[in-house]
Amino acid sequence: MKTITIKQIKCFENEDLAGDDEIRLEIRADGNTTDTLHNEDFNDGETWTLNKSYNFTNHIQFKMMEGDWPDPDDHLGTHIINSNTSLINAAVSFTKDDADYELLFDLIVQNTTTPAETTDPLTGSITIRQFFSRIGKGIIPQAEYDNYIEDNRLYRIGNEVISLRDTFQRHSSQDGNKSNTKWVRNWIQTHCNYRSPDTYIGDKPEVSSAVSIFFTGKNWKTVKNEKSVQISGFQDYSRVTYTDNPFTHETRDWNWDVIPDPQFMYLLGEGYKGKGSGTNRIPVIHNEWETGSFPLQWRPFWGEYLTFWGRHIWDVGHAPTVTEIHPAHTIIREHTSAAPIGTNRVVVPINEAYIGMGLSGGYPGHSGDRWDAEFGGVPDDVWGDTTDCWSTNLKKHPVKFKFYPPVKRPNNNATLKFNIKLCQHILVNNNNELDDFLELTQNDNPAYGGEDLAFRDWNTTSGFSRENTSNEFKPSFTLKEGPDGMQSYYDVVIDLSEMSKIPVGYHAIIQCGWNTTANTTLQKYEVTFKTIKALSTDEWYDDWHLYYGVNGLWSAWWTDDFVEEGDTYTHNKKFSFWTVDDMPIVIRDTGIEWDGTDYANEKLDTIDLILKGSDHFNSLRSKAATDDHLTILSDTSNIIEFRVKGKGGDTSHQWKIKIEKK
Repeated sequence: MKTITIKQIKCFENEDLAGDDEIRLEIRADGNTTDTLHNEDFNDGETWTLNKSYNFTNHIQFKMMEGDWPDPDDHLGTHIINSNTSLINAAVSFTKDDADYELLFDLIVQNTTTPAETTDPLTGSITIRQFFSRIGKGIIPQAEYDNYIEDNRLYRIGNEVISLRDTFQRHSSQDGNKSNTKWVRNWIQTHCNYRSPDTYIGDKPEVSSAVSIFFTGKNWKTVKNEKSVQISGFQDYSRVTYTDNPFTHETRDWNWDVIPDPQFMYLLGEGYKGKGSGTNRIPVIHNEWETGSFPLQWRPFWGEYLTFWGRHIWDVGHAPTVTEIHPAHTIIREHTSAAPIGTNRVVVPINEAYIGMGLSGGYPGHSGDRWDAEFGGVPDDVWGDTTDCWSTNLKKHPVKFKFYPPVKRPNNNATLKFNIKLCQHILVNNNNELDDFLELTQNDNPAYGGEDLAFRDWNTTSGFSRENTSNEFKPSFTLKEGPDGMQSYYDVVIDLSEMSKIPVGYHAIIQCGWNTTANTTLQKYEVTFKTIKALSTDEWYDDWHLYYGVNGLWSAWWTDDFVEEGDTYTHNKKFSFWTVDDMPIVIRDTGIEWDGTDYANEKLDTIDLILKGSDHFNSLRSKAATDDHLTILSDTSNIIEFRVKGKGGDTSHQWKIKIEKK
């Protein structure tokens, strides 16, 4: 027997633009209609106290409707609660149709032993690794963890060394008073239990008025202040947005969603975004960085492990208001591959980190406090709209992280190796040049090339030179041992504090692995995006800005001569990469149909193809048998060629792609 008590429902944003909402909560226990609760006069900022309890055996469903007579009623969301673990002060949100409601409840499960896979920080056993490791499961249900994380990971890790002291120190500067506890169980309850208000941030602000949003640019409200915060987790979603407020952006944002590691769940706000519903819902945090200030090489890719730093805000520009990192200034993208860094240049499994550090996160405006904190005020000769930049003095933000190999130590004689594949930076000599660089990042049509490319491609930055970084400012590697006294990982530090000029960008690619092959299966692939056909366009006169790639590798297609419906365009863009054991092949694209401004563009349909390992070809064949968007054109033991059509969006396109085993 399970008993659920609905304690209260909060309204942060009602659905009806003209008047109060007429809310109806339909409750079905174990498939049977149980009760219907009504509130005929519910408005922003109000709380509906209920304290009503219901018994059920397997599951209970909450469906929220908003009466809209004489029009059809609006569906604001449905949640199914089926947890086998007791939950105290848990919450679910109803956010469809631009509404924002939160239901707070207690769930008591009688006469059951808490299963290990649904560990609860209050009532269940605690596995330290589950809550403090990279990509830890925490309280995420196992099925959802496998579906959204485990099956799609491009990142592997060997034996991770967990230090609770290091963890608590990492968070102490950004979690307020939550670290003031001696008990691990209490720390987990206030940091990792995303279902509880003990963890997530309350006091959600209201949505700003249209006047504030469009004419004063008040789209965001800092959670605490303008200081940077760190977050790490699994990369779930990554795309360019097709619409942005031109009053608070110079270029469109790049958006990505991360499923935070359990220890970072406290950065979520009340009514956080999520995947799934009810007690199977898992949280994500949304993040943004303006594309004109965000090189393609830094942009996250599905399945990677991310660590990044930026401004922690409430997005109050629309309902539901949620917390975000917006913008970011430093990002570390980690994925697994293979490279010849072993003894005698033998190819071994590696983890590879793409590191990007940028002075400009974009142009949200109201940035005076950030300039004060980072540079002591807006520098002389930086003026006009460049002062709207959310700036970061990279000299003040050393990067520190643990860099692990992807597999366990192959044998007792194996040693760790690292390689700096690339390390470059861009400097400006004075404030005039800084202003010129910020002006560059505001150009919004990369198809024109030159200055219009802005800072979208690290390899092409008009008017500013990339320099190879001297040893003093390259990433430093300190070999660390695990509890067994054996080599385990590297502490990596990047410190630019002694640079004599102003760093506006820093880019490094580093690798880490054992000196000898492990008991693993390595497979090298070459994926060629051969041609793209525009099956349908939204407008006949528009261009496409399309980003595409595979397993952490990106390319871009920016047109400036109109994409014609029915035409085929040749690319022959090749990507080479390795898979390790059962790693998937992940092929994605994302883009917009460009209308000439940063507002009201159309969303391109997208390719979303995950081929599970280790038999990727067979995975493709199985998908093609059931998906009419996928057609195999030729098939041998080493080469497979296929067509794949996009889904969703306001357009339709089709790639011809070849995958070859090398």
